[in-house]
Parts: sequence; structure tokens; C-alpha cells
Amino acid sequence: MSTESNDAATDAATNAATAPIGKPLKGKLRIAIFCVIGAIYLGLSYLASSSTHPPLLAVLVTAIPIVAGLVAACWRTPLRIPAIVACVIALAVLSQYVDFLLSHAAWLYFFQHMGAMIALGIMFGSTLRTHEEALCSRMAQFSIATPLDARYLHYTWKVTLAWTLYFVLSAIISAGLFFAAPLEAWSLFAAILAPISLGVMFGCEYLIRLRALPDRPHFSIAETIESYQKYVHR
Repeated sequence: MSTESNDAATDAATNAATAPIGKPLKGKLRIAIFCVIGAIYLGLSYLASSSTHPPLLAVLVTAIPIVAGLVAACWRTPLRIPAIVACVIALAVLSQYVDFLLSHAAWLYFFQHMGAMIALGIMFGSTLRTHEEALCSRMAQFSIATPLDARYLHYTWKVTLAWTLYFVLSAIISAGLFFAAPLEAWSLFAAILAPISLGVMFGCEYLIRLRALPDRPHFSIAETIESYQKYVHR
């Protein structure tokens, strides 16, 4: 009986010792995989948007998020089945013009990038009327259970303004490079620098928030993205 108890205690101690090690390793592995996939995707995006005749594989891979988003939007509509059928028909029609699409891939990526920047700029900018209505203020309410005070709401309003300016500036730079610079320069900005700057914006905002509101509850970058998703799908 005592032997079994000792074995159980030994196993419990071993599990307790190894558990804290396993979780960080799994987390680091997930981050590493995400970084590798992200790097491959960015590279293919640059290849697909910087060439007048990009490889079909690069275009197909980089089009996956667009198609997935389109299907997801159709799935969330009240007329789900008709919307998905229309989506499938549209994709089937587009597949008949592969050569034309490949020869104009840069324009497709330009409209996609500009459309996203303009839409996000309008989404954030249209909520700047009051501190309480600011988009970042609403998102913070999804992550923080306690009511937000005036100081916190003023900060989230300024964050909303910063994101609005970021998207507007990104759209201006994108248009300027596309029409006034070599295609490779625009592609480098749209496919590589813009996603990196987006991550830098998240990181800088988090560090500034820790310094500006040291005595307030905080949420991580991942929770910020989750709050945005909750707000969009509310």
C-alpha cells in the first residue's frame, strides 16, 4: 500500500515538474509555426503582386483568405444557401478568365489593399464623435468587466484616432506608390511593410497603454484582436 502511495506521489511530482515546461514549449512552437506560415504567405503575396505575370500557385495561395472571408460572409447572411451558391457561381466564372486575372493581378491586389484600408479607416473614424462611442472604447468593454472611467475612455478614443490616421495614411501611401513608383516598391509596402507595421502598431499601443494607464486593468494583444472579432460579430 505504501509502495503504491509512493509511486503515485512520484508520478504527481514528475507531472508537476514537467507541466510548466511543456506548456511554454507548446506555446513557443505554435508561435514559431505561425511565424513560418506568415513569412511564407508574405513572400508569396509579394511574389504575386510584384509581377505582371505571377505564378498561378502564388496567386491561389494568397487568394485563400479573400475567398474564405467571402464564404464566411455568405454563411452569416440570412439567405445563406443562395449566397453561397452565388459565390460558387462567381468563382466558377472567374476561373474561366485565369489568364486575364493573372495578367492584372497587381490591380486586383491594389484594389484589395486600398479597399481594406479605406473600409477600416471609415469604420474607426466614424466612431470618433464621443469617447464612449469610439470603436476602441467599445472593444475594451468586451475585455474589461468593470465600467470604464473617463480617463480610460479618453485614452481609447485617442487609440481609435491613431488607428484611423494609420489606415488613412496607409491608403495614401499605397495609392502614391502604385501610381508613381515601380510595381516592386508598391508590392513591398502592401505585402510586407504594411502587415509588419500593423503588428508594430499593436505592440506600441500595448506598451503605451501600460505606461499611460499603469493602475488600470489591461488585456493582451491577442485579447484585443479577440475583442475586435466579438465586436464585428456581435
